[in-house]
Amino acid sequence: MYQRYPIALRQPHERFDFFQEVVTQIFCPMHIETDRSMRGSFNAALETVTLEDTHMVRVATSPLAVRRRAQDIARIDDPPYLVKFQIKGESLWTQRGREVHAKPGDFIIGSTAEPYTLTFKGYYEMPVLVVSRSVMRRLTPEPDRFLGRKLCGDDADCALLSNFVAQAALRMNQLSGHMARRVEASILDLLGGVLSERDHHGPITRTQQLTQIKQYIANHLQDRELTPATISRHFGVSTRSIHAIFEGEGTSISKYIRKLRVAGCRKAVENARAGQWSLTDLAVVWGFYDLSHMTRCFREEYGAPPGQFVARERHD
Repeated sequence: MYQRYPIALRQPHERFDFFQEVVTQIFCPMHIETDRSMRGSFNAALETVTLEDTHMVRVATSPLAVRRRAQDIARIDDPPYLVKFQIKGESLWTQRGREVHAKPGDFIIGSTAEPYTLTFKGYYEMPVLVVSRSVMRRLTPEPDRFLGRKLCGDDADCALLSNFVAQAALRMNQLSGHMARRVEASILDLLGGVLSERDHHGPITRTQQLTQIKQYIANHLQDRELTPATISRHFGVSTRSIHAIFEGEGTSISKYIRKLRVAGCRKAVENARAGQWSLTDLAVVWGFYDLSHMTRCFREEYGAPPGQFVARERHD
């Protein structure tokens, strides 16, 4: 779901307070400051899109400073990570006693579970990816290792990700739901790759391999060609190795993929807006061969076909 906030339509003296109210709702409780003499000329652009696993927010404003304080942290139950991409202007970010000076092309990862400050001395533009802790831990086993570190736009992989996010943010209101999910999967895939490149300290462990494979699966569930063979090619290992990595999970990799696809279909069917999609559409979107294939898998997982399952759930 895409939403743009009409800050420019507010009276000049109302814009800053309105911006602070909206940003607190979108991200998390925080304290925002700007020079009082400039409040009458404060300008901001703010738009957001809700994706499958994340939120993408494009924000641009006049100079300001942000502080996430201890009293703010107590007001949120499941604090997410914020991946902030510096597109225009510069910023100064501090967390865990570390200070990062971000320039265009750089990005940083911040945790809303801990205090931080963010300062913009001039006009800036910054797409921000709001990522839950569970999703971030699928990308990297220890995301907190990246707090207070700059991921530099001079590095080829970081530049590729930053440029892709910048283009996606500019066009977020033009993407269909299906295409937006694919863009999100690509962003998470690239982000996971960037973090993985910087997370190696010796040979990768089985747990790390499993985490990376599960993240790849989550990002490509809607690709009908997702199979143990395509996964093994992506990671440069044999299909036998992929199966071996999953042995301790109590299920096969194929059954794991099917379970996630069926869960995705269930979520879509239960969604109040699912009426705009036919069951056949959902089957194709979630990587099944056809409706009968999806229905069969759905029945095996939940004991009833989609329509009966939802009716039963609503009746209960």
